[in-house]
Amino acid sequence: MDKKVRKFLKNAATVPDYIIFLFVFPVLLAGLLFAIPWILNQRKTWKSSCRGNRKALILLRFTLEKMKNRGYAHLMPFQNPCLKWVGILDPTNSLRTNVQIADDLYLMTWKSPKIIRLLENIGFAANSMLFRELFATFKTARYCVNEQVGVLRIYKYDYPALQAFFVSALIKIPFIVDVMANFELIRRLTGKVYYFRKLNKLPFIRIFVRTATNWLLGLPLRNANRVLGRNKNNYEHAFALGAPVDRLSLLRISNFNAKYNSYNPEQPPAKPAEYPYLLFVGRLVEIKYPEDVLAAFELAAPHIPDYRLVIIGDGPLRKVVKQKREHSECKDRIMLMGACASEIVFDWTAHAKVALCPYSGSTLVEAMLCSIPIIAYDVEWHAEIVIDDYTGFLVPFANVEALAEKLIYVVRNYEEAKLVGKHGRELARVAFDKEKILEKESMIYRQVLQIPVLD
Repeated sequence: MDKKVRKFLKNAATVPDYIIFLFVFPVLLAGLLFAIPWILNQRKTWKSSCRGNRKALILLRFTLEKMKNRGYAHLMPFQNPCLKWVGILDPTNSLRTNVQIADDLYLMTWKSPKIIRLLENIGFAANSMLFRELFATFKTARYCVNEQVGVLRIYKYDYPALQAFFVSALIKIPFIVDVMANFELIRRLTGKVYYFRKLNKLPFIRIFVRTATNWLLGLPLRNANRVLGRNKNNYEHAFALGAPVDRLSLLRISNFNAKYNSYNPEQPPAKPAEYPYLLFVGRLVEIKYPEDVLAAFELAAPHIPDYRLVIIGDGPLRKVVKQKREHSECKDRIMLMGACASEIVFDWTAHAKVALCPYSGSTLVEAMLCSIPIIAYDVEWHAEIVIDDYTGFLVPFANVEALAEKLIYVVRNYEEAKLVGKHGRELARVAFDKEKILEKESMIYRQVLQIPVLD
């Protein structure tokens, strides 16, 4: 059978799932009508006893084991002096647990009902998603009323943001959405839409998939009490998806790791290695371009014989990266560290000679705070903070040869590069100042919770 035909049939096999979805949806909609008295009672209770309460519930989807491996200290930025309690919740997890991170910070997961897990195991993705979102909506709404939660917050505008939108529709609780990614840019770079990914592979149907995806992504942004673009690029992306300009703010992500914020170049931590090395820190996924880093190092390696490449991170491309390393002529100079705790990442970052950041977020800022020269692709938000030849170095997007050439240049002109790294640190300390960002965030919480400024 022709390869294209087999691929079409495989993708077409997902269509019955969406057909069942269309039949199930009206039944569930009818069920909602019977829930109206309960909804009105919950809405009245929340309004009378919970409105304005300084308790925030943050909706995320996460894997508890990964959170634990990173160290719970990285969750401390979710705290804010304006709040008296913060809960971080995944309402549709594979287990149920409650972990106390600090006196006023909790990490919680709720176990999905068996019907959702059954549908997921069978392969009915669309229907399991529908049940999952309904389960999360009603249970989260009830939890907010019982625990007197005053505001919801979402640090990603996908499924958790939809959950927050539906919960807000039920009990009128205000919610804040943080836009920390540009899914339209990711779609253009990878060809993958966020929603309806399998339907996007079918002819004709794919015409409507992008429009439907953008509508769903924009739904919570259009209705949120506040939308926070975490950089200028994401701010503009949120506006393009329909976020009202009067409810849209720019609030950069601060690096709350005390080690990076208090880093003193004159008193670095102990060296993790004696040899000079280049550093890549990030998820091993397509959009982070770890393969480009490997290819650039292979081109540059003969010109910088004393240097090694250290890669820290894990992800779906782990096997691919490992195979490319094994087939590389300089495999003995490439170290794959896997996922590491933040303390280990800090030690390796502080002593790196160059940080390679093809498409990075917080890891780019962390390297800058350590005065490490940055080489980054000129894409998305990078140019907001990496001023070419002043606070870092930019190369054309996805140009491996340019990345290798700049790497050789930086190593050969390292005294100049160190000055650039110093400028980068000065800018990062101002742009990502913890206290100023906390102050602005507190003001946003006060506005959403309708707390008087003098309170």
